[in-house]
Amino acid sequence: MNLPKITIVTPSFNQGNFIEETIDSILSQNYPNLEYIIIDGKSTDTTVEVIKKHEKHITYWESVKDRGQSEAINKGMRKATGDILTWICSDDLLLENSLQTAANYFLENPTVSLIHGKTKLFGEGYEDKITAGFHSDLSIDYFTHMAFPQPSSFFKINIFENQSYVVNNQKNWVDESLHYCMDYDLLLRTALNYDILKVDELFSAYRLHPASKTVSEWSKFEIEKDKVFLRLLNTLKANNEIEFLKELGIDSNEEILYNFDIQKAENLNIDKIIQSFLYRKIPVLFEAKDYETVVLYCEALHQKYPDFYQKMGLDSMYQTSKYNSLSSIGKLGWKFKKLI
Repeated sequence: MNLPKITIVTPSFNQGNFIEETIDSILSQNYPNLEYIIIDGKSTDTTVEVIKKHEKHITYWESVKDRGQSEAINKGMRKATGDILTWICSDDLLLENSLQTAANYFLENPTVSLIHGKTKLFGEGYEDKITAGFHSDLSIDYFTHMAFPQPSSFFKINIFENQSYVVNNQKNWVDESLHYCMDYDLLLRTALNYDILKVDELFSAYRLHPASKTVSEWSKFEIEKDKVFLRLLNTLKANNEIEFLKELGIDSNEEILYNFDIQKAENLNIDKIIQSFLYRKIPVLFEAKDYETVVLYCEALHQKYPDFYQKMGLDSMYQTSKYNSLSSIGKLGWKFKKLI
């Protein structure tokens, strides 16, 4: 059987403590049709030394100053010639036999353009945990947030060929204006056009450490997630829902519109997508002790979607937030403007 070529891109910057484990985890797959590309942003630690140690097994690498992870991913993907693509950051790992397993799934499911599985969260000072994202309803989750761990996802080349952003006559697989939710933006472009398959395989290990964006800059993910979500609503011309979110202070001047398959878009339940989007934000805001906004979102959900509010058991967080909010008098009297 002719195995599809798989391209792995590793964006890298000053991860000399971890990158050798990343490289080993990819090369030790012994996948016979692997293309491995490393794009380093001119690291000043031991990263380049480590790369050179393995360069005879690396298809292409460079160490040139760049504007961050998104640009590095794009530079690597423009050099990719594989049938299947993904990126593995320089502090994460591929687990044994992941590439062979992913390839087999694609061969068995020729209409599928994205396959995703589970990942192990690990790191010094953190308890190991297996996650596959939140799968209450993937037909909704794909549109509300990054619904699965990116290191455990594999994309067909047709997504890069047909859904890239063209900037200065170059294809950009991810949006370089995004530094935290570029994968969610890519997921939306994929889910609006192609078939996706969730599998139960454990493909990767995602390292948590103080310097990782997930740990040190988690609050910035929410800002970008709002921006990307509004791109979806603008694309679907969901004007009432956009006005609803504006009432809650969720707004942006987004002008990007996605290409989409009309049949897939027609099958979307916008109300359920809005409900899930807000529901997933509330615990994050609660943990951040942004009680005023929790109160605001809960009251809005209660008034617009009372059955959903009761079903999801939000009243405890609402009451606690209402009690703890010392400056929410104005917002506690907020009256939801019913949109027609």
